[in-house]
Amino acid sequence: MELFKMAKEAMAMRSKMSDMDKKLKAHIIDTEYKGIKIQVNAKNEFLSFSIPEDLLKESKTKIEKLILSAFEAAGKKAQNVMAEEAKKLTGTMKIPGL
Repeated sequence: MELFKMAKEAMAMRSKMSDMDKKLKAHIIDTEYKGIKIQVNAKNEFLSFSIPEDLLKESKTKIEKLILSAFEAAGKKAQNVMAEEAKKLTGTMKIPGL
């Protein structure tokens, strides 16, 4: 009987993980960093990217640094949302990698 209970719990967790995955994909995060606009979902999938015209007048090195910083900021926001959702799902359980 214990094995059946574990299998049932695993199936329920799998369903919750699938729901969380859908929720993360649907959660859109807009980030702006020094005029650079990036849109990601909470799964850290990049959806759009925009650079203002005046930034293109800057040096290549400066533009590259700003773009990298903008992507890092967007990625951190997405990771924070993902961590909060995982926390809701797992509660007090300690699951490696989440």
